[in-house]
Parts: sequence; C-alpha cells; structure tokens
Amino acid sequence: MPQLQSQTTLQANIVSMFEQSLTEEQRFLQEIMMGKIKLIPHNEVMKKLEVTLKNGLQRK
Repeated sequence: MPQLQSQTTLQANIVSMFEQSLTEEQRFLQEIMMGKIKLIPHNEVMKKLEVTLKNGLQRK
C-alpha cells in the first residue's frame, strides 16, 4: 500500500509541476479543450454585432 500511495503522490506532484509550467497561452488552450471556455463562431459574432450596430445597445 505505501508504494501505491507514493506513486499517487508522485503523479500528483508531476501534474502540479506541469500545470505550474504552463504559459498563459497554454492554460487558455487547455481550458478551451476542457470546455471551461466556450468559443463563439465568427459568423455568430458578426450577426450579433450587426444587430447591435443597427439597434444600439439595449439593456434587459
């Protein structure tokens, strides 16, 4: 059992070191891949922008 615990601890340390070594850009990409950040397609953004420019900003 101690060997399993030390292996788990080692894996946790490796993951921690890896996450600490990521650049801001790498973290951003990782969060996109994990689904924490939702990307909006360009055409959807352009449609919303067009509506906003025509109608102005409206608070809900």
